[in-house]
Parts: sequence; C-alpha cells; structure tokens
Amino acid sequence: MPDATLGVVRSLSPEDLQSLGLEWLMVNTFHLMNQPGELALKKIGNLKKLMNWPGFLASDSGGFQLYSLIHKNPHLGKITDDGVVLYTGPKKQKKSLFTPEESIRLQFAIGSDIKIVLDDFSPPDADEARLEKSVKRTIAWAKRAKAEFEKELQARQKKAQQKQNRQLRQQEKQTRSLSPAQPRPLLLAPIQGLNHQKWRRYCADALLEIGFDMYGLGGWPLDKQGQFDYQLCQFNAELTPNKQPRFALGVGSLENIVQLFFMGYQFFDCVLPTRDARHERLYIFKTNPQELRAQDLKDLAEKNQLEKVFDYLYIGQGRYQHDLSAINEHCDCPICRNTQINRAYLRHLFQVKDSSAWRLATLHNLRTFQLLIEVLRR
Repeated sequence: MPDATLGVVRSLSPEDLQSLGLEWLMVNTFHLMNQPGELALKKIGNLKKLMNWPGFLASDSGGFQLYSLIHKNPHLGKITDDGVVLYTGPKKQKKSLFTPEESIRLQFAIGSDIKIVLDDFSPPDADEARLEKSVKRTIAWAKRAKAEFEKELQARQKKAQQKQNRQLRQQEKQTRSLSPAQPRPLLLAPIQGLNHQKWRRYCADALLEIGFDMYGLGGWPLDKQGQFDYQLCQFNAELTPNKQPRFALGVGSLENIVQLFFMGYQFFDCVLPTRDARHERLYIFKTNPQELRAQDLKDLAEKNQLEKVFDYLYIGQGRYQHDLSAINEHCDCPICRNTQINRAYLRHLFQVKDSSAWRLATLHNLRTFQLLIEVLRR
C-alpha cells in the first residue's frame, strides 16, 4: 500500500489509484490530527468520505514520526510513560500530550480498517537500558491502546444498534433496506526491540498475551552497516503464529517485498515507489510479470538472483534524451500504454520541471509494485 500520509498520494487522484489496481492506502494519524483535524473528520464522517476512496485504509499511529521529530529537534517534545509531550516551540510555552488512547480515537475518526497502536520506536543507537525502556513502554502503551479500541468498538456498536432499531420501526411505514453493518477494524501491534533478539522476543510474547489481530515489524530493519537485515525480519516473523497476518511496516523495495513475502509477511507499505518517482528513479521488470509465477520468484530469491527480474533507470540521465521507447515494455501502466509518453518526453518533463512528470512517474512506479503483488497473489 502506498503512503498517503495526509489522505493523498502526491499528484494522484483516488481514481488514478483505482485504475492501477490498488486497494489499500496507508495514512498517518499524527499528521491528520493537525489537518484536517479530528472534528472535521467526524463532521464529514471519516477520511474515506473526504477522499471519496472506496478501498481500504491502514492508519499509522504516528509513533515513528513523533520519534523522528523529537530526535531531530529535542526542544519540540519528549517521550514519557504517559505519552508524547509536544511543545509549540523552543521556549516550551505551550504543550500537549499525545497518548495511546488519543491515537486510537483519532484512528476511529479516520475510519481506517487497520489501526496501529502507538509504540515507542527503538532508536538505532539505543543502549541496553534505552532498549528495555522502549520495549516495556511499547507493551504498556499497547495495553492501553487495546482497552481504548474495545471501548470505541462498544460505543459504535451501541450506536449502530440504535440506528438499526430506528430503521426497523420505520419499516412499518415504508419499505427500506437496513444499512449494512460496518466490518470490525483490525488492531495491529508493532514488535520493537531493534536487532536484540532477547528484547524483541520479550516484546512479542507480551503483545501476544495481550492479544491483537495483526503484528508488525517494528523498528529499523537495517544492520550496523546500513544493509537491509533479512535475518532480523525472519526472526521477527517467527515470533508470531501464522494464523495472524504480519505487516512489514515501512518495507520496502521490490526485492524486499519478495524476500519478506516468503518469510510470511502479507502487508507492506513504503514511500519508495512514490518518493523515488519524484526523484526520477523508475522501477522496471526485465521480464513479463504476466508470465511470472510466485515459485519463480521464490527460486530466484533463494539464489539471491532477483536482479534477473527487477531493475531501475534514472530517467534524467542524458542517454534518454533521444530515446523514444516506452518506459518499460513489460508494464501496462497508463504511461507505458501511451505511445506519446516515451522516455525522452518524460525526461523532458522533468527537465522543464513540469508537475506532470511527478504524476506520470508515480503512476508507473505504483503500477510496477502492484504488478509484483499480483504475481505473489497468483
């Protein structure tokens, strides 16, 4: 699912996203708290109604964004056992508290189908003491978030029942169908603990005892050399039962998705396809994805040969200035089907800084990622 942080995938409309076969989007609770805000969302109904989005939404709790904000600017807030304290400026004249409970209430206002509990992101440079604090705080917050989740569910179920009773009474006067019941949203808890197996297992065991619908790969999946840590991801997957879906939060590239899919992860979100599109990096298939089988990808992944399937190009390079071929012959996205949008023309749009370049490149990258998901589903 692409990141639609503020309820929009930059430069694309909901109709664009549907045309690519996308069914899910990831939005961010912390950012939506500020704009459009909880009151506006409640008045409209939810974020789906505001966007006119018929698909599904997952809502990130905002934990990673809050950690990043405070890590870069410590004067803007601090993380406490109660929640995240936020200041309006360096003088700390005004402060607010963002709690696990508030995060859940906001996610109900958003109307997301997967809600993620607020967690204390384990810093990549954390020592043993900080890691222990991060894990135990994540567990405590998860317990509070689940209690608030169940409270919100009960309140909405009661309200839905009252509405249904009114409709039943009205049926005596006129024939009308009852409003369909809204499906119960799922609650996800991220597993923290960095690459420390003891603390990651401790976190997972405690979260399993509390009980959630889904479990996520929390933290930063990179090793000390900055390389993607597949060993950590495999270990994290083994900590939860197969009957409950696993979400690889913040992952990843095409290769990452393939590798983690065969470890048992089913859900993925990442900024790469959209952010890279705006930076002139386009993902491509070297072979026709319609002819690929999941087993083919599994065999190549085991041999570390996925580069035989995936590649990328930087459309801003001079060698594409006179290249009139399609971005990728194996892609069926709107720009690869359109003979007028060739490599030379897309490069030209980036060179003259026309906003359509973002949109066209984003359409292509998202469709390439979706083509991979369709192969894995088959």
